Formats: sequence, structure tokens, C-alpha cells
Amino acid sequence: MAIVFLIMHSVLGFIPVRDGAGWDGSVYVQYVEALAKGLPVVGDPYRSIRISGFIPLVVASYFGASTASLIILQAILNALMLSVAVVVLHDAMIKLSVKSGVATLSVATLACSWMFICMPVFYPILSDHIALAAACVSIWCWVRSYRWMIYILCAFCAWLMPGLFLIPLVLAAFPFHFNQVAEKSRAKLRLTLLWFVILAAPLTVLLLFVIHHVSLSAVSAHSASLNGKTASVDMWMLSAFAILISLYVIIWLGLRLIVRPETWKSLSIYGSFFGVLFFSLSALLMKISFDWNTGFAGPPLLDYLLYQSLAAPFKPLVAHFISFGPVIVLALFACLAWSLGYARPFPTGLIVLFIALLPFLAFGSESRQWIAALPVIVLIYALSDFAWRTRIWCFIFSVLLLVPVFWLKQNLAIAAVKGLGFQTYQWQFYFGRQGPWMSLTTYQLGIILMSVFIAFSLFMHFSKNRHFKEILETESREGQG
Repeated sequence: MAIVFLIMHSVLGFIPVRDGAGWDGSVYVQYVEALAKGLPVVGDPYRSIRISGFIPLVVASYFGASTASLIILQAILNALMLSVAVVVLHDAMIKLSVKSGVATLSVATLACSWMFICMPVFYPILSDHIALAAACVSIWCWVRSYRWMIYILCAFCAWLMPGLFLIPLVLAAFPFHFNQVAEKSRAKLRLTLLWFVILAAPLTVLLLFVIHHVSLSAVSAHSASLNGKTASVDMWMLSAFAILISLYVIIWLGLRLIVRPETWKSLSIYGSFFGVLFFSLSALLMKISFDWNTGFAGPPLLDYLLYQSLAAPFKPLVAHFISFGPVIVLALFACLAWSLGYARPFPTGLIVLFIALLPFLAFGSESRQWIAALPVIVLIYALSDFAWRTRIWCFIFSVLLLVPVFWLKQNLAIAAVKGLGFQTYQWQFYFGRQGPWMSLTTYQLGIILMSVFIAFSLFMHFSKNRHFKEILETESREGQG
């Protein structure tokens, strides 16, 4: 993996913005150099908490490292850290009884995602890459039953990225045991359906009320650059319908968890207590260490989620498909099949975690903000009972989605020099994988690619089932004969 990162960097170079530091990255470098000189960072609590992921850079800057050296050092650290992350995630899969070949192909599919293989060496000064590694380590500690390491990660992850603490916290609350796997059952489907009808109606009314009061001009302007288009407000009714579909899926899956006795049997009061304790102490320290009433304390999350969801029908899913790879679609299908009792059962903690992350994935198109979900998605995919040819198809499609990176460097150099808008053809080689900044043209291309992938996957699935049915019928006739 480290060699692959080196090859990828030779193809991409560093982002041609602020000498390779990037937009947010240049701010982090500024804060790192200030801390190395003993100066405080004030007026930016949202970014200040993330400096905890760049402690090695503070030390390097203290000993005189230049800005360019800090960028190179972080790229090297990212490559090494994520190379180890692949190893521990593969080990976790093996411990979960995933076949060796499936585990290897699954982490290879993970490695072929834009967020994993390109961003850490192309735009290294971001805490996203550390969050990605922390998610892999959290899963590994969970499978290995290193509970105190998970509790420590509950505290540490709160300082890396907002929301990242959810990964170790859920895993702490639902510790893994080899004899503690959710049953493959269709029991209580009627009870789930009853509660679904009861809850869906008022939540639908509430959501439609909120959508009705969203400004379409704000949706159109969200992340648009120099008159670029990131949204199609003419299709806002279709977008609202897509939001409702996403809401119904989340409600259904959540209810399937709640009504299953295995969920409550797997809940650990001991683990929940210590997970919440470590996170709460960390959050309290964060609260008293910074003045959250001054400076940038974070974006308006709920507003941005609505803007991104209303931009175009299923735009968040399209954005994740391009950034994370097609594995997210298969993981979602596997989860739906699990809810109906047709799929291989998953460890309870893992399925709880995946469903807990779904609301953010369903409504937010900025994939990098939810990057910690990627290892969870890949693990769900690895544990699912997909045919080998479907897995190969997923891997091949992941590689195909990476092909445009070979033209990224030259086009971004032109875009940066000419000062083009982010929705132009040149900038879309980068921003086309950053959901809110994705142009309508890139969205249309993405939804076509996703439709092709889904259609061919379904064709392979049903042709496989038809083939098995023919074999069974032949054997039955021979037995009768």
C-alpha cells in the first residue's frame, strides 16, 4: 500500500493551491507554525480542535521544518498510517471469518476509492485522513476486544473530526463476541411494518413542512462558484421525494434494529458507561479549552444537509458513489436484504453503527465529512454474501472511477492559474468528487454511471439465482427419475 501511495503521488503531485497546502490545509499549517513558536490559536475553535491530529507537524516545525517540508512530512505520515490501516482492517475481516480472498479483494476495493488512495497524498494537510485511519483502528480494537483502547478512542476521536466519536462509542456500547451475531430471521416483520406506518406519517408531514420553508435560492447558491450550477431547483419536488425515500429507508432499518431482541441482548451497560464517560470528559475539556462564542464554531449543519439533499434527486448517494466507490451501493443493498431476513446476519454492533451513520450519508453530499463511514461500509460489504463475480465487478468499477486522476494534475494547474470557477470542466476533476461543489454535468454523469453499475449488478444477481434454480430443478427431476 505504501508503494501504491508513492505511485499515486507521482501521478497527482500536491494540490495547486497555496503551494500544496490547500484551502483549509494552509490554515492548519499556519496554526501549527504558531503553536511551534509558543503562540496561541484564537478565534477558530472548529479548526483548533483538529490540530490534535497534527502534533508531529508541530514538533517538526519547532525544530525548524519549512512549510513545504511539513506538507511532505504529512503526506508520508498519511501513506504509512493508512497502509497500516489496511492491514488492521484486513485482520479484522479475517477475525470475522471473512474468507481470505474476499477480505483481500474488499480492502483492494477500499484502496481504489478516491478518498483513500488519492486525497491523503494529494491534499495531505487535512484531518480527514487521520479520521479514516482511526475508524479502521476502532474496528480492529472492537474485533480484538481491546475495550480500553476503544474507550480512549472515544475521547481522542472527538478532537479529530466532529461526529467521528460515534464510531468508537457505538462499538463500545455493542462489544463484539464471536457467539453474538444477529439471527437471520424474518420475525416481527409485521410489528416493524406497523410501527413504520405509525412513525412515517407524522415524520413525513414534519419533513415536508421543513422543506417547504427552505429557500430555493439558498439551495441554488450553496457552494456555487462564479455563476456555476450545483443544483437543479426545477427538480426540487423530485429531490423532496428522494429525501422522503431516504427517510423511509432509515426509519425501516432503525425499527428493524429496535424490535429485534438481539440488539438489546448485545447492548453492554458497562461498555456504554465507559464510552460515554470518556467522550463526555473529552467534550468537557474541549468546551472549557476554547471560546466557542468567538470565531468559526462550525457550519450550520442542518441547513447544509437540506441544501445538499435538495440540490438534485439522490445527489448525496451519487456523491458518495463517486467518492467512496460503488461499494456503498452494495452495502446498502446488503443492509436492506438483512432487514428483510434474506441476507447473511451481521455482528450487532456493526449493523447498529452502519444504520447510525446512514442519516448523515443520506442527507449530506460532502463525503469527506463522513469519511469515517467508509471502513464500516467496506466491512458490511465484505461480510455480505455477494457472489465472487459481483465483487470483481465492484472492484473493476472502482478502478474505472479512478481513471480521471491521470488528467487531474494538468487540468487543475490550468484552473488555478486562470482563476476559473469550481464548476468548470477543469476544476471538476477535483470538485466533482466533493459533493456540494459537484456541477450538474458531473451529477448527471455520476447518476448514469451509478445506474449502469446497479443494473449490471442486478443482472448478475438474478442470472445467478436463475442458474441455481435450474440446477435444483434438474437435480429434482433426476431424483424423481
